[in-house]
Amino acid sequence: MFISLSRKGCGQCLFRKLPLFAGIPSVAWKKFLNLRVTNNYSRGNIIFYESNLPLGVFFLCQGRVKIVKSNARERFHITRVIEAPNLVGDRAFFAQGMYAGTGEVMEDSRICFLQAQHFEDLFMKNAGVGRALLRRFAQEVGQAEERMLDLALRTIRERLAKYILERLAEHPQANGGGASISLSESRIELAEILGTSPEAVCRSLAEFRHKGLIKVEKRSIQVLNKNSLRLIANVSSRA
Repeated sequence: MFISLSRKGCGQCLFRKLPLFAGIPSVAWKKFLNLRVTNNYSRGNIIFYESNLPLGVFFLCQGRVKIVKSNARERFHITRVIEAPNLVGDRAFFAQGMYAGTGEVMEDSRICFLQAQHFEDLFMKNAGVGRALLRRFAQEVGQAEERMLDLALRTIRERLAKYILERLAEHPQANGGGASISLSESRIELAEILGTSPEAVCRSLAEFRHKGLIKVEKRSIQVLNKNSLRLIANVSSRA
């Protein structure tokens, strides 16, 4: 269950530092802080459902949210994983359409909500926000194209190696002889993200572990040989 925090308890808002809101006047930002509603969500909570109309914009302040699509046979696929700080559900809002997937919380998260009219009044009249949104959507299109190519051209082990390296680059944690990541996603969720089955994920993890590339403990993965993972993933040394 989520716990409503109203407008309190956020301290310094992370979104104020993002390029999207950098040019917002202080007066408008103070109005936003007063008008938003902040909630704490637990893993598994739903923030919106596929095919529903958006009533505003969600601001993911802390945690992770997955966007899940389903079909008539009740098969599910994770199309995106969104990490804080970021907007959630904004595509449908700006397109004035329905949500293309269900937004589900992957780990304990703090999320603000701003009603549609307030978002329009406070932000959309600012030219800088419009330009920043164009850049944001262009980047997301590029990421979506790269994901489609990964699904079409990369093997499961290549996708998994690349995913581990990307997560490591985002949130490296020192741990003994290597860097490690904590995965909030289950094996089923990881399989849905990579477009495969949980069994294939487990086999690839077992292979990496057997070759001494990683060490797995519950949902923590310690990377022992980053260069070998790069070779498998076929990515540059900057990853």
